[in-house]
Amino acid sequence: MDRETEKKLKTVLDTAQFLRPLSVRLILNEMNEKMGQRSTEELKSWFSGMNTTVFQEVDFQFYRIMKSQASIVIPSLEQSRLLAHLSLGDASAIFLPLHSEQGYCGCFWGCFPSAGFDETAQRAFEGLRDWINEIITNSLRRDLSIQATANHYADFLVQLNIPAMIVIAPDPVSISNTLFETMPFKDKVLQLIRSGLAAGSDFSDLSELYHCDFHEISFPGGKTGKLFLFHPAHELPEPLTSIDTNEIEYIELMIRKVSGTLELLKDAGDLNLMQTNYRGVADTELARLSRIIQYKKKHLANFRNPREVIFETTEIGEIIKEVVYDIKPIARKKKLDLVYEIEKIEGVRSLRSQSGKIIGDPWLLTLAIYNLIDNAVRYSKPESKPVKVDLSYGVDTWILRVQDYGIGISPLDLEKITDGGGLVPAEQQNGPSLNGIQFVKYVAKLHKGTLSVESKLGKGSLFTFEAPYY
Repeated sequence: MDRETEKKLKTVLDTAQFLRPLSVRLILNEMNEKMGQRSTEELKSWFSGMNTTVFQEVDFQFYRIMKSQASIVIPSLEQSRLLAHLSLGDASAIFLPLHSEQGYCGCFWGCFPSAGFDETAQRAFEGLRDWINEIITNSLRRDLSIQATANHYADFLVQLNIPAMIVIAPDPVSISNTLFETMPFKDKVLQLIRSGLAAGSDFSDLSELYHCDFHEISFPGGKTGKLFLFHPAHELPEPLTSIDTNEIEYIELMIRKVSGTLELLKDAGDLNLMQTNYRGVADTELARLSRIIQYKKKHLANFRNPREVIFETTEIGEIIKEVVYDIKPIARKKKLDLVYEIEKIEGVRSLRSQSGKIIGDPWLLTLAIYNLIDNAVRYSKPESKPVKVDLSYGVDTWILRVQDYGIGISPLDLEKITDGGGLVPAEQQNGPSLNGIQFVKYVAKLHKGTLSVESKLGKGSLFTFEAPYY
């Protein structure tokens, strides 16, 4: 947080003196995203009036409590189990949460003599809280503009095919482009940069070991940074094979699947130390992979014609089975059954006898099927009827039906889905991806198939995906 913001916050605390407080307290969480590590909480506090270690303990105790509260007013501290140890006699307290555009960020509270702390005084204190929220939001917007500028640097370097990292000082903010993230020695480089920044190094070791040089750069708000450029030696391996649009969507799907499983692990509890450590590593790697995907999507947005679809022989039943398996833990969390029924291949003899194999793009089909089943589970009521997934084989087509008994779709929204509209031509898209039901319709169209929807509001929906084998 810069000095200007701190000065404004101090002005608010000074202004609060007209309420004659015993103590006014402000606790803020300055999220600190260190290079190569997960974001951590860094709590910082300001005060006006009384300040003891007992007050500081209350600061951090109520910082946690106010994450889930709108406000707390305690008329008598003497009768409060949590605050009686403040020993302030006939006093009252009010606790208010602080929110920025990025969510909960702290707590603002104060202690006052009970005699003068009425509803008017409480409203005045809430007005001071609103003032603090505005100061914090404006400060974050300035920081975001710096972040945006750094992102533009990274995007530019991606197009130049140069692996690079940007470090903004004095805050521990870093931006790395996709090529840097794929470098095999990335972690060692990060360690050298961290230790070099702390020691005021000239980074000559980086230059010698990894063919790196750096430049001083300026950002909005008077902040400065260092741009590290890497020029890998010819003996280093070539960059990883480029990722196209379909692969990005597929990797994002994998991230969602693994993230869902990790969430279930967090709720399960009773993990031993080694399992907990492995879970932490998985969380960190997923966050890093998500960041790589974000930069790669920005890079692909500059190309007019990313690869649209690649057809190959694939087993549609296996694709559906794998998606159902991945979504079942999410359904169990809602106490829902997810039932998958597949027509037996054995004994099927049609004019075009088939074996369950189709010609299609397995990545796009996986994404589309995941979308349908995930939506069915998401919009089903907890402990309602099972979500049914049914695959059957016709003479010329295979048919997937996904039936849920959830909230259903309103007639107006159903009309938007079924009228064939809503698909944006590729040349008019801002990026390479499509979302939701329109994305599923897009995949069906690429496979010369159709998606139909039947739904009743409050009763549930039936989605039918039908496509030819070849």
